[in-house]
Amino acid sequence: MRLTPIEIRQHRFHTRLRGFDIEEVKTFLDVVVGDFEEIVRENAQLRREAEKLARELDTFRGREKTIQETLTTVQTVVDQLRRTAIKESEVLVAEAELQAERLMRETHEERSKVLHEITEMRHARNQLENDLSRTLEGYTSLVESYRAARGGIPSYDEKKPEPGE
Repeated sequence: MRLTPIEIRQHRFHTRLRGFDIEEVKTFLDVVVGDFEEIVRENAQLRREAEKLARELDTFRGREKTIQETLTTVQTVVDQLRRTAIKESEVLVAEAELQAERLMRETHEERSKVLHEITEMRHARNQLENDLSRTLEGYTSLVESYRAARGGIPSYDEKKPEPGE
């Protein structure tokens, strides 16, 4: 059973023969009551502070939980972003490889076309040289047969050799 300061003040002791000095007991009880009242006030103050600190602790725990959830969410987002970035980079690399292959194929095709055109041009040049050679041979043959037909008579535009030449 807990005593309150009022109960201590109001408590009456029975007197007996040769008992305690009543004034000394009252003075002692006043001191005890004063100390006890101070302890009760401190206790009440400490309880209020403890309740306040408990509320603050609950608030901080709530904040901590929120921060933990936020960190978890951030980590999840970072992981997703990392995976997305890796996938995007893989797609970009694959597209670049395909484009490089396409460019190489187009370059090879273009090279083949150019080589074919060079071959055709060489063939055309050889054909032209042969045709030109045959034409010149034909004209040379005509000129020779014309000279032979004239019997060696120089034409008017041929220069006659001067005596002594």
